[in-house]
Amino acid sequence: MKIGIYGGTFDPVHNGHVIIATSVVEKLKLDKLIVMPAYIPPHKRKKVTNFAKRLEWVEYAFKGIEKVEISGFEGKNKAVSYTFNTISHFEKIYGKLTYVMGEDSFLNIEKWYKYKEFIEKVEVWIYPRYCQKDRLSPILRRLEKYESHIHFAEGIPIVQISSTLIRERAKKRLTIKGYVPEGIEDGVVKMYLNGGVENEDV
Repeated sequence: MKIGIYGGTFDPVHNGHVIIATSVVEKLKLDKLIVMPAYIPPHKRKKVTNFAKRLEWVEYAFKGIEKVEISGFEGKNKAVSYTFNTISHFEKIYGKLTYVMGEDSFLNIEKWYKYKEFIEKVEVWIYPRYCQKDRLSPILRRLEKYESHIHFAEGIPIVQISSTLIRERAKKRLTIKGYVPEGIEDGVVKMYLNGGVENEDV
């Protein structure tokens, strides 16, 4: 089986995430894509919306989508979510994995825990955010040793919706209709109007 992992904070999940996930499943011919919300992202030490709420939103957003599965694995230990550790766990179950990430995340990969070992373990597929592959050239040169593990998912839709944008719009009482699945829209607005964080999990 060809299994992909799509990790992220998903604070909140939005329709762009859904478009990316379904497009990647088709392009890479994945048997399954596991969407994996982070408990505490190591690169985002400021507080994020509690894990249970983010997981609930993700489950709603991807409900009924073929070949997409949601995992709450990173919430089980209630600790910082290191992708290397998550991959090490799931490769014992599925073998070699495909890891899906955006170009913004890839630009910061050298700050990730055991990033070189992580890249060696997986096939990294980077989805475009700005359709400017040359943005990645400097880091790709530094990671030339691992180039056989790094791929650019060209041909999938360019999605510039961001969770940051949605949070900012909600706080300003601007509509987020069309940005997130309709069924979570009211909850998302209420969350960020109230400061965007429920502290019991983080």
